[in-house]
Amino acid sequence: MHLGFGNLERFLARHERFIISTHESPDGDGLGAEIGFREILTSLGRESVILNSDPVPDKFLFIDPEHEINVYDDSITLPHPLEEYAVFVLDTNDFDNIGTIFPKLRDRVREVFIIDHHEGGKDKLESNFIKVEASSACEIVYSLFMYFGMTPSPKSARAIYAGMLFDTGSFRYPKTTPETFRIAGHLVELGADPFKSYEHIYENNSLASFALRAMILSTMEVHHDGRLIALKLTPDMIEKSGASFSEGELAINLPLIVHGVVASVLVKQDTSGPVKVSMRTKGDYDVAEIAIANGGGGHKNAAGYKSTLQFGETFHRAIGDMDRFFKD
Repeated sequence: MHLGFGNLERFLARHERFIISTHESPDGDGLGAEIGFREILTSLGRESVILNSDPVPDKFLFIDPEHEINVYDDSITLPHPLEEYAVFVLDTNDFDNIGTIFPKLRDRVREVFIIDHHEGGKDKLESNFIKVEASSACEIVYSLFMYFGMTPSPKSARAIYAGMLFDTGSFRYPKTTPETFRIAGHLVELGADPFKSYEHIYENNSLASFALRAMILSTMEVHHDGRLIALKLTPDMIEKSGASFSEGELAINLPLIVHGVVASVLVKQDTSGPVKVSMRTKGDYDVAEIAIANGGGGHKNAAGYKSTLQFGETFHRAIGDMDRFFKD
């Protein structure tokens, strides 16, 4: 049995009140895991609140029908007394990756526990629940339902299924296993709807996002005889298109549908915030190593990091970092 189960039990024994959060720019996996995990805590008689730094993207609003996910801003009152709360961080192995709420919690909460499936964070393996072979954070949360002898409600089944669907790229990424499909089948039995989940996530884009995608594709640079494609997402594009940053981020996957392309890079920046790099590959090209070396993380074939450099310099460096895969 994974050591994370024991770590979690000991953490739960030490605390009664919890804040649940996920990484900034939350995606389906982090959001779905939050919904499911809060149901577990409630069933265990614990008090909890979900509190994120950034809003739920429109395509994932269906995950939260009861509006359990709160978004922190200056008008939000933090749980009181904050010093009596511990924090669960889901779908990232860095506490400081939860965004603008991090400074508000850092020195005041009692303790932090991580539930994650990304590469990196080896120093946290012994005291948290990090399972890098899991397809998603939602898959881990499902295993927690089973561990505690609970059955996910239809609401949680839909949320967990949606998170798994998103983070596996519709069940096609390398970490998709027979167990992943068994879990998905059970979640469908419990109320998840494969068609509606796919429609919400992949067929619910705004016209503005389509215009933004065109802008991003217009920046395309082709390298290494068509094996690497690099793209840009700038604040100016977001303002001109009227689309959201999160809608533009998904463009990272587009180059990989082209025959012969084995790697893609997207250098991106929201209208406010740092420059970021997303990387995707096929096969044995390990971009997690690049991300970790730059203070980020992710999976072997999907990873990213925040850059301390200017946009243009970051773009050239990101392409240079990928050159290692194409040396003869």
